[in-house]
Order: sequence, then structure tokens, then C-alpha cells
Amino acid sequence: MAIAKTENNQELKNPEEKISIPFTCPICKTKKELILEKSVINEAKQLTTISIPKNKICPHHFQAFVDKNFKVRGYQKVDFIFEIENQTNSIRNENTIFQDITFQGNKVEFMPKNHLLIQDKINPSLKGKKLSKMRKSKIKNKKMSLEEIYEQFWEFIDDDNLRFRELILKDRRRRIK
Repeated sequence: MAIAKTENNQELKNPEEKISIPFTCPICKTKKELILEKSVINEAKQLTTISIPKNKICPHHFQAFVDKNFKVRGYQKVDFIFEIENQTNSIRNENTIFQDITFQGNKVEFMPKNHLLIQDKINPSLKGKKLSKMRKSKIKNKKMSLEEIYEQFWEFIDDDNLRFRELILKDRRRRIK
């Protein structure tokens, strides 16, 4: 697998080692030519799968299949993308490590100071209230409304979808094409 860093690439000495290939987003039909190294496609046996990330051509992530003749043979929508989360691994000193631990005789209890903040994130209307395990699981398994589903997945829903027709007609983002 080859990973191309299209920003800050050094120019190749031989311009014949690059080729410009036109790509079309299968979702919004935006067209753009991208420059690839010929060696990437020549190393593959038949088809080369190229992953086009979000905002490279348009706001969608998709895959393109390019043959040995540098022709695009097809596209595929990506159903699920893992988002990269910024992880901060801060080093904690002894005082902060043992701050949330209570020792009572033979009993050790861990009660984080921010446990109420965690409950607030689950359901803001329950501020300061303790929840039973059963109630917490019910809150986590909340069903999404049709509007919530549409807002989260609008770019993947076809324009002729009958279930979301009313929302599609009202959506300003769909009119901008």
C-alpha cells in the first residue's frame, strides 16, 4: 500500500513519472484532477484502489478504482469513517492520582470529583441526581428521531428517498450543487 502526501511533495526529477487523473465524486458529482505517481498504479496487478479523503475533491470521502491504463473504472462510497480523536496523555503526579481515592478501614473507594459532570453529559436535565445502573442504560439506548438521523447522515441519503422526502425538500444544503 502506498500513501501519498499530496501536500509538500518534492517535485519528481522526471515529469513522466507523474500522471493527472480526473476523479468524480460518486455522491455530489464534483470533478477534479489529481496528480499521481505512475509507479503506484504500475505496482498493482489489476486495479488500484485509491482512497480520496474528505475535502480533497469535495466534502465526501470515497474510493476510486484505477486500471493499468490510468482510467477510472468505478467508484465506491465509504459507509463509515473513523474520526481521529485528539488524545492527551498528561502525566499525573501522586497528588492527583490519589485525589479521588478514599480509604476507610479495610475499604478502598474510588469516587472521581467529576462524576456529576459525566452525568450532566449523559442528560443535562439530571444535574446533581444520582442514577441507577438501569436508568443509565436506558438513557444510553435512546432512539434517534428521523430528524436526528437525517442531520447526522444527510450527505449519504439519496435525493429520491421517500422516508426523508420532507426533510430533503426543506434542506438548504441540498439546493447548493
